[in-house]
Amino acid sequence: MKINKEKITKLTKKSVIEEIIEKNAAIQKKELQKHKENSIKYSLFIGLFFWLCLGLILKNIVLSAGVSIIFTIFLFLFLLQLPILKRVNHTKKVEADLPIIVLKMIYEIKAGKSFFKALEDCSKEKEESAKELAIVVEDIKKGATINEALERMNKRICSLNVKRVSSNLANLYSHGTKDISGLKKLAQELLLKQRIESKEFSSKMIVYSLVFITVSAIAPAMFQSFILVGSYFMKIDFTPIQVLTIIIALFPLIDIAILSMINSKTPIFLKGN
Repeated sequence: MKINKEKITKLTKKSVIEEIIEKNAAIQKKELQKHKENSIKYSLFIGLFFWLCLGLILKNIVLSAGVSIIFTIFLFLFLLQLPILKRVNHTKKVEADLPIIVLKMIYEIKAGKSFFKALEDCSKEKEESAKELAIVVEDIKKGATINEALERMNKRICSLNVKRVSSNLANLYSHGTKDISGLKKLAQELLLKQRIESKEFSSKMIVYSLVFITVSAIAPAMFQSFILVGSYFMKIDFTPIQVLTIIIALFPLIDIAILSMINSKTPIFLKGN
């Protein structure tokens, strides 16, 4: 029985998509290893510099070394988690833009464009979700099917909303663009979710505002009054430099911390960037 070498070669030969996936996996491993090495280098360098500076201030090598080691460990863990934090932030930006892109897709299909043409036009927008669709379009042009390209987008972005959009787009492509009721319903749900988040943040903002006013205006005034009264009736020893440092440094730092916290709690779609 003769064995057809050409058939065996075709069966054993990897598809273009499999080769791309394997290459991407290899690149990700190399990038991860490189990131770990860079994190170690940066944390050690900054830790040594911090140790020298702290040693000059404290004039205690053992204490400064102990503090520097703890600082270096925390810095290394932070640098190690930095890509994950960037990915989470990118995911939030993509989710914030999803309703706009879905509505744009609906309008393009209503205008009579084909599915791929509508997808391609939506990918030319400036939103983060449009940039992800641009990668999907590029993958399709390279030979991937629409389902494969959307699945790869789901792997890049760990988001339930993105998966729902991908599933609706894949279903729309499979069954034709005549029935877009599922995509309309999804767009309405995404907009409703953002509206609910906006109302929840507005109610929390009242509390945040009260805390900020208290710390930025009331607390400094009460502190100065306490110092003036306490210096007459109680033994409170504060030098003028210490009082000035607390007023012009400590309270503003607390204000900045509160503003940063408010900014982190603000939904991305309300920031307007």
